[in-house]
Amino acid sequence: MPPMVGRRVVITGAAGGIGQQLCNVIHSLGGTVVALDRNETGLELLQLSLPNVICIPTRHEDLASIAATADLIKKKFKTIDLLVNNAGLTYNGECIPGSELMKSKHGYDLAFTVNYLSHFLLVEKLMPCLIQSDKGRIVHMTSSYHWKVDGSELIPKRDMGPVAYQSDPRIMSARHISRSYANTKLAQIWHSRSIVGCESVCACVSVKNIKILRFVCIYESALMCGFYVLQPTWVATGIAGESNRSFLQKFAFPVEGSGISSALNAIFRTSADLGDALNSGHSFVANSRILEYIPFKRSWSSGWMKYWRDDIVDLGALILLLGQRFTHEDYIVQQTSPESYGMRDEMKAFYDWSLQEVQPFL
Repeated sequence: MPPMVGRRVVITGAAGGIGQQLCNVIHSLGGTVVALDRNETGLELLQLSLPNVICIPTRHEDLASIAATADLIKKKFKTIDLLVNNAGLTYNGECIPGSELMKSKHGYDLAFTVNYLSHFLLVEKLMPCLIQSDKGRIVHMTSSYHWKVDGSELIPKRDMGPVAYQSDPRIMSARHISRSYANTKLAQIWHSRSIVGCESVCACVSVKNIKILRFVCIYESALMCGFYVLQPTWVATGIAGESNRSFLQKFAFPVEGSGISSALNAIFRTSADLGDALNSGHSFVANSRILEYIPFKRSWSSGWMKYWRDDIVDLGALILLLGQRFTHEDYIVQQTSPESYGMRDEMKAFYDWSLQEVQPFL
């Protein structure tokens, strides 16, 4: 019998890229897949190729849409075994701060809402179903790019919330566009380390598809309701726009191979394997050691280096893109930035603000 028969899996951003490939893998292992995406045509194509997949059009820029989707899922299933928070976007250099294209349905920053807050709401809505599972897990797709930011733009301000959430140019950071993706990825890690009542794990992994059979065995011993943050380093998806896809295909991990391996590891590895990536640890599971070879990372947030942190991390991202294939390993537990685990009071304030912000949709 396929190992995931009877297991119910919810995947966001499922109509393309990493999400679509995860649907293929989990479906092939016998799992029941609930696919969420705003791309209705993509969902129709997915259903044609995988007839048993349950597709629900969902707009992550609209929290009411997320709440409605979660209610549909809860009506259909009392138990959810796996939630993969994969949907995301990033801005390009042509975006203009304050433009309508950068605003969510509710008038706040689009990327922050799609990448982070919509998934925060989805977790809150589906948590009772995940707790009902004896092997429940939550997986977040995050990024080593979180090193770019120090967390200051996530700290809620009185009467307005975090600066990273704003869409008014008079309030936004001067580097809002270039820091937006990094802020949302750090927000995801903070979220994972603030979960109460559910095992919390940060992971950043990549393993080739040929390892799936080994994962299948690992899955059978997975523990109850884990929360995972993972990062597939550079992957040749369309998140940076179709014009950049061909460039990424030359250097990045292929989406149909190592590009989804981080998610596979987060789904199937045991808590014992994850070690310091568990709960309020200091690590995630990585798929490349190239970041470990970049010096002085712990000094980026202090002294004169903090003023050059944005540029240093951008350079590091280029080095990562060019060198990740040469330092790829099946399984690596790697420390995240000091701000991702050291700012406990700020994390709590951010979690409390997030809960208050989504309260009307719970």
